[in-house]
Amino acid sequence: MRTIAGRYVLEGRLGAGGMGEVYRARHLQLGKHFALKVIAPAFAADAPMRALFEREVKLASEINHPNIVSVVDYGEDPELGAFMVMELVQGVPLVAEQLSAPMPPRRALDILGQVADALDHIHKCGILHGDIKADNIMIVNEPEHGTTARRRRLVQLLDFGLARRVGLDDEGVSGSPHYLAPERALGGPTTVATDIYALGIVGFLLFTNSLPFDGELRDLMTAHVEQPMPTLAERRGEPVDAAIETLIARATAKDPAARHPSAAAFVYELKTVMDMLDVGRRRVRSSGTQRSVEPQEIAITQLFEQSPFAQALVSTDGVILVANRAFAEMSGILGDPVGHWLAEAHLAHVFKNLMRTIERAPMVGRPVERRAELATGDEIVLWAGPTQEPGRVHLVLRLAPSRSAAGYRDSSELIPHS
Repeated sequence: MRTIAGRYVLEGRLGAGGMGEVYRARHLQLGKHFALKVIAPAFAADAPMRALFEREVKLASEINHPNIVSVVDYGEDPELGAFMVMELVQGVPLVAEQLSAPMPPRRALDILGQVADALDHIHKCGILHGDIKADNIMIVNEPEHGTTARRRRLVQLLDFGLARRVGLDDEGVSGSPHYLAPERALGGPTTVATDIYALGIVGFLLFTNSLPFDGELRDLMTAHVEQPMPTLAERRGEPVDAAIETLIARATAKDPAARHPSAAAFVYELKTVMDMLDVGRRRVRSSGTQRSVEPQEIAITQLFEQSPFAQALVSTDGVILVANRAFAEMSGILGDPVGHWLAEAHLAHVFKNLMRTIERAPMVGRPVERRAELATGDEIVLWAGPTQEPGRVHLVLRLAPSRSAAGYRDSSELIPHS
């Protein structure tokens, strides 16, 4: 057995990629096992390739997310050259999950949602993955709540060999041809939109057990640019819910501007699709009953996510029905805001009469505005308007320059919106 850098013993080869080989390694002092990636011998003395390898290590080490494999060490071995050490993932590649039939919708949506969550996180870190594909996704069976009685499928996103910072110019066309966005095939840069396209292709694979296009490299690139994307129903050989078809079709649109504007927007639509299909329904705490999201809320979610303002649709008893990420952050809500009761959010401490405002807005029959001053000297403005559908209120939050002294001072009366 070979020892690397005097502290890692190689115990077997796990696989290989374009940049190097991956081994199962045991730390001599800790006795713990890791995955150790060594730069390919052909690149060990190549300065540009070493720079790419080091970039992969640096970018991957900056990310901390449950659906992304963590980098824990980096070093140089006198014989093998540069290496990086990652947590050892015990699972199976996503491609191994695809056997002879498409995945059931429940499993496919869950896996796709976890990949999208990971993608959303790295985009918010200013990093583009550049190589989202089934081969770079691992499925792990992880015990829940510290027990082995129940296990759930946990997705792990691997391989940041083609990752780059947002805005960094690409050096030629790179990435896996089956997942290559049309604009990349034409020589355009890696962007959030190109990662979204590849995510959509992964979704297509999960729902149909096939990739939309196949063939030689030139044929593949031409197909991404010119050929219409097949529907899921065509490939699956059976009807597919229209909401799922729309989700994947939007992510794989030829025009980047027609795709989801962010991985977060993709996640929002995916979650509303799950609710519509009765997959992972959310419980509304104010009544203890379950609520199914209406079909039109998919479109509302998309509009809210593209808005420069924090927006939400809430019930008159204060339960969030639809909201964008900005609203969740300004309200002090961690995670998915849908199903949250606003009375328990930080926003209710800023606006002492928040629940009364929500209850009374439909009675007033016109939009109303509330203001509260923050310690920073700015004001947070709450706009509440009735909707055409009874029992629902449209909320908008924004920051505005203070009109008075610092400190919280919640206006006590409803102010008609001019």
